[in-house]
Amino acid sequence: MERNSRNFRGRIKVIDSNTEAVCEFLRSRSVMGCGGAHAAIKEVFYPKWTCRENYERCRTKDGGFGGLFSLTFISDAASHAFFDALPCHKGPSLGTNFTLACPYTILGHYGELDWAAQYGVERGLVRVSVGMEDKGILLEEFGIALKAAEATITFST
Repeated sequence: MERNSRNFRGRIKVIDSNTEAVCEFLRSRSVMGCGGAHAAIKEVFYPKWTCRENYERCRTKDGGFGGLFSLTFISDAASHAFFDALPCHKGPSLGTNFTLACPYTILGHYGELDWAAQYGVERGLVRVSVGMEDKGILLEEFGIALKAAEATITFST
């Protein structure tokens, strides 16, 4: 563990930068970010926008917002499509050097989905831990997943 932590500061700067770029991109295409009629994402939960005042109390002077965020979607179909199309490793994590995604509520509360829902934790919530991949590639990959989610939206005429 000590050996792995030797270059932590450099790694976390890359992870912070990557995560902020991905979150900015996803939020710009969400309902909360005025993504328009094609928005499949409801909200991006990231300390930059969610409970920032609490985060600022413990944030270090030169620290970012971390590598973890969560997404909610306008439908279960959009959530499933996004998760399935996201070309990254799947599983729970905090702090790996590579990006991981998991269907958090299903994974953590499968036997108590109604209980989680009463506290606002949606069944289709996807949690992502961003890694150190090239930022351009990450944005491309999240774009692929977003297009898959948006493809589930049907318009009535």
